[in-house]
Amino acid sequence: MKLLSAILLLATAPVMAQFTDITSGHFETQVDYDGGFDFFVSYNPTGDFNNGNADVRLDAASIRFVASPACQTTLPGGMAAIGTPGSTAWIMPQSPVIGAPYLGTRAVFPESVFYDYFMGNYFPFGTGSVRYIVTAVSGTGPASGGQFGIHNDSLGESTLFVNTADGLPDEIQALTANSHEHFSWVFTKPGTYDVQVTATGMLLANDSLVSGSGVYHFSVPFSSRLTGAGTVVRIGHQMSDASWHVMLEDPAASVAYRADQAFIEVPGGGSRQLPLSFSALGSSVLNFVGQSPALAGAGLPAGALAGDSVTFRLLEVNGPGAFSLLNAAGTLTLLTSSDGITAADAMEVGRASNVAALAAFTTDGLYRVTVRLEGVSTSGGAPVASGPVTLFFGVGLTAAHSYAQWADSFERTHGLGAGALSSASGDWDGDSLTNAHEFLLFWHGCDPVRGDLTRLPGPVFSSGVRSLAFLRDTYKDRQDGTGLSMSVQASPTLGNWVTRTLQNPGYPDQTFETGAETGNAHGRIMRRMLRIPGSAAASSGFARFHVSGF
Repeated sequence: MKLLSAILLLATAPVMAQFTDITSGHFETQVDYDGGFDFFVSYNPTGDFNNGNADVRLDAASIRFVASPACQTTLPGGMAAIGTPGSTAWIMPQSPVIGAPYLGTRAVFPESVFYDYFMGNYFPFGTGSVRYIVTAVSGTGPASGGQFGIHNDSLGESTLFVNTADGLPDEIQALTANSHEHFSWVFTKPGTYDVQVTATGMLLANDSLVSGSGVYHFSVPFSSRLTGAGTVVRIGHQMSDASWHVMLEDPAASVAYRADQAFIEVPGGGSRQLPLSFSALGSSVLNFVGQSPALAGAGLPAGALAGDSVTFRLLEVNGPGAFSLLNAAGTLTLLTSSDGITAADAMEVGRASNVAALAAFTTDGLYRVTVRLEGVSTSGGAPVASGPVTLFFGVGLTAAHSYAQWADSFERTHGLGAGALSSASGDWDGDSLTNAHEFLLFWHGCDPVRGDLTRLPGPVFSSGVRSLAFLRDTYKDRQDGTGLSMSVQASPTLGNWVTRTLQNPGYPDQTFETGAETGNAHGRIMRRMLRIPGSAAASSGFARFHVSGF
């Protein structure tokens, strides 16, 4: 077990308000009645949901449940009504699983307020109950054909209480006073799912029916892998602040990723080529990872730059071989690192038409291809340019490549002997980051043979909240208790470190690791944030990364 010895100092910067993402832990979709129905996400710090007095209620509108890697599975035969058995599905389990949301339903109301509801009828016996009905499911997942279900296994019985494949509304069993039940929450495609539920009860006092509705939010991450010939590199520019972005679009999956949250997979051996299309037009897909849909959809606005075009300039290639961009026929080199990178290694991408190209490599391995976007503003005629933008390629490797494959690629990149980086606990470059740190922090540009401390993100302070945003690769760190695992530690004093782990995840209104996405979707390369509310002083604060599992 190793600890990053370098300390990252706090700075002041804005922290955007957004959903709090829950990827693990025990929570409830809670319905309260006190003269009217209210809908919350709740947790109980004692772990005993039979103790209603200890429930902590969170605004359901601010919470989003995210299907972690532990949720991805194949659809079992018992759920054939919702999809094809054996197909990929995401199931938030009915029983506790490390690294997965353990999500129940709960009703809190005084006893003897409602009739009991059973088998379609109301009875004046027992403590009373309310019906829990799913009335609508919307979002990008359903819009792409994804189905949602609530499934129950009990006493050998397997039941799909809710199944959007055969229409809604659907009802789960009635919830009695202060009860909570657990079910499996089933999703058949990536995307967002906004689940509207209605609670209904009949009052003993006057035999009247009362109802209320709430919405619970879910997200199923996309793969972050681009493997097909349809991959589009979309270039965007915002006139107001001259900022740039690059989105990698998978049209077949209706998703576009920010460049540092996507992995382009190129077939190994043979030609080692993959078709890419370059465009200055905005994307029209439903899902965006790492960029707001409005900006990603705008692309290069007409009239923003002279000629309505952008220069795509090659700056650096880091990998075990050379990278070239060829025309679609493979007969013309547009830019290449094979003979040294010069001013000629650039191409124009305009709004008038896309550029069809082939990305080509000379050997298998991991590649970082860094470019700059350049243009001339039509407002004053001044040159404008982006900072470095890096595209990540695996040639003969997938996003789920192993530590041994990562080490081999960097050994060949830097001309090291085989096995030089084989120890995950080693620190070849002496920068206080173990090789395991470098592996897990790959998306921050870390390289095990170069000093990387300046590449690491640092903590910020804003509006009483100390936070540290970073990229988590859930292929390398599955967040399920297996293999290498990285957690973030923070301290205002260098003395009392706060750590959140799978075994001690904390709660959303406390120190908590949440999402830091700016788009409307998630990928397996996740932008995360350790958030510490109620921080006392903006003038001090420190953070460090802790790696275990080797």
